[in-house]
Amino acid sequence: MSGLLWFIALFVVATIVAIAVGLNTGYVLIVMAPWRIEISLAMFVIGIIVLCLGLYTFSRLAYLSLSLPNRVQAYRQKRSKNRARSALYQGLTDYFEGNFKRAEKQVELALENGESPALSAIVAARSAHELHKYEKRDLYLAKINELGPETRLLRLTTHADLLLDERRFNEALTLLKEAHRLSPKHVRAHQLLLKAQLATGAWRAAIETLDLLEHLHAIDEVHALPIRRNAWQQLLRYSATYLDDLKATWKSIPSALRLDNLLAHTAAGYFIDLKAHDEALVIIEKNLEKSWDDALVALYGECRSQFNRTQIERAENWLKAHPDNAVLLLTLAKLCIRELLWGKAQSYLDASIFIEPSREAQLLRQELAEKIGPAKQSPARNSNNIDPDFGVA
Repeated sequence: MSGLLWFIALFVVATIVAIAVGLNTGYVLIVMAPWRIEISLAMFVIGIIVLCLGLYTFSRLAYLSLSLPNRVQAYRQKRSKNRARSALYQGLTDYFEGNFKRAEKQVELALENGESPALSAIVAARSAHELHKYEKRDLYLAKINELGPETRLLRLTTHADLLLDERRFNEALTLLKEAHRLSPKHVRAHQLLLKAQLATGAWRAAIETLDLLEHLHAIDEVHALPIRRNAWQQLLRYSATYLDDLKATWKSIPSALRLDNLLAHTAAGYFIDLKAHDEALVIIEKNLEKSWDDALVALYGECRSQFNRTQIERAENWLKAHPDNAVLLLTLAKLCIRELLWGKAQSYLDASIFIEPSREAQLLRQELAEKIGPAKQSPARNSNNIDPDFGVA
């Protein structure tokens, strides 16, 4: 369609020029002694137009000829860049598919051609790491460092992540501390820092990092709780050699977290080991008032405080709310045995075994039988009808 329009336009112009030439009687006289040239005005105009077109065509051809090497070079560079970009895309695809050998080959090609050098080097380093080519991985990481200070954080976090995977925790921790100085609120760097701190036993630092990640909304409370609990449990374990250290550590735990039953069980157990039964008693009673936990109830029976009868009274109050709890009944039996309340001890022990037989209860009943004698045992049960499944004769 456009060709037809051009043809019509040229035909119209040619017609107009032909008419103009036919109507115009003017001429142009050119004198250059000893020559004299006389031509019609129309032919002179046409000649000028043809000359201009010829000069333009010649100059255009000359320009194209002179610029041809540069144009060829630009074309080759563009083709090379397109190939490098395609190689990078293919390398990314291969990496996420798990084809690390092919991924490294593709992104290395992209890296050689300068296509997104930081990204190419990162993928190449990670691919080499997956192939256990650690020396080559470090060479790729060094190339990232050569790109300038703006890629420093990228190199630090990537290198630290790979070192953590290699279980070189202390080296990773050093890199991540540097990353923390560069960007105090960088989420990924602090996630890796938390991992390194937990692996190296830097429990207090890990708790601080965890608090920061929660503040940055990088981890929710559900996932943070077991990590925080484990960190405090480890701190309690390290301070469980001396009573004053254990008290100080327990006091440093946030009050809301001290009501966590698992953490309370750990702390109470260490207090009992150090013969600080009254401190353990306070922890257990406070937590059981908040939420019931059979493990804490069982530990309550191990507390040998000077207020044993008060313990019995409190446990009997709990029994009103939990009448069929075998663990609580067994705990009451232990407390009654300490006060030489043989009848109550036997009643609680029989009830515990009736609800849920356990090896501990069976052994305790046998010990009770040895203390009070067969004549004082309940006629319904004696030491001769202990459940043989528990291995007690």
